[in-house]
Amino acid sequence: MTQKYVTSIQGGTLKTADFPEREISFRDNAELVMLVKQLSTQGYAFVDAPSGWPPAAVLQQLQELGEMDFSFTAITWSGPRDYRTYQVPKC
Repeated sequence: MTQKYVTSIQGGTLKTADFPEREISFRDNAELVMLVKQLSTQGYAFVDAPSGWPPAAVLQQLQELGEMDFSFTAITWSGPRDYRTYQVPKC
């Protein structure tokens, strides 16, 4: 099974690793939260990485600000096709 995931959230655009890659625009945090909820229910995970500003960090900040009140799945890699997913609980 191929893992579905979001690779980037920045500048009003959310990108997925679908083939072909999808770019979905959003206007504000409220619209982003609705989009994230839809993608989460469709089985998407959100990239988490030790550096930079990965999608999982963006969502955690929304949780901390009280703008997002649900958990989500994060994904990290140890190598090619060697990934791990885990739940990030709501704050």
